[in-house]
Amino acid sequence: MQFFVDKKDITADDLAKLGVNTVAYIRKKIIDHHKMWFIYAAEGTELAYTDDENKAISLVIDNELIPVSVH
Repeated sequence: MQFFVDKKDITADDLAKLGVNTVAYIRKKIIDHHKMWFIYAAEGTELAYTDDENKAISLVIDNELIPVSVH
């Protein structure tokens, strides 16, 4: 069953919570000339970081989340 909501009815708070329990964002940052991969919850909370992109993806999948890359 699908529910459709008029986009005008979605509040900023509702939008911020969208995907919180299902999506994790992976973002590359350069720290002291080293590539680091940071993992964030959908609402922006930093969850973890590593120096290995594949490990970052594995961490997300192992925790039953959907990895999404942020450029």
